[in-house]
Amino acid sequence: RGIEDFPASVSLTAGPESFSPFAEGVTQITQIRVDLTIQQTGEEFFCQARVVGQVSIECARCLAEFPLELVGRTNFIVTDNQVRVEGKMAEDQEEYILMNGDQVADLNILVQQELLLAMPMKPVCDENCKGLCPQCGVNLNNETCGCKVVPTDSRWQGLKDLLNDT
Repeated sequence: RGIEDFPASVSLTAGPESFSPFAEGVTQITQIRVDLTIQQTGEEFFCQARVVGQVSIECARCLAEFPLELVGRTNFIVTDNQVRVEGKMAEDQEEYILMNGDQVADLNILVQQELLLAMPMKPVCDENCKGLCPQCGVNLNNETCGCKVVPTDSRWQGLKDLLNDT
């Protein structure tokens, strides 16, 4: 409530001490920035947030750690109306956050949800990542191995033939 003029823009930055890794594969959080645009409507504040997370994550193919930027967007309403927060309809598109006096409730859960939604299903360090050898586990991006390719089960040959026709 210390803001005088609306709409207002605010940037909040947090380091690794404020967040723990929020998903499997995320090994470290370097920085999270939340850019807010706030509009006052009566006693409530409509907020549009852009969440940017700088994280280190494991490659799904080779398991090497690499840096990744996650970007998400969300809208929420800050209100001191406890009844409105508790009674919100399931169809409401907006998230309600309770304000107690001049203190806004913790935004960590909302930020973590947005970063989780921004994560790729299978993060890869490089589109051309060769992954690990299924036999010996060597990272094929760094070295080659002498493992022999195991022949596939002959029952799959019909599907393989379909791929060769195209």
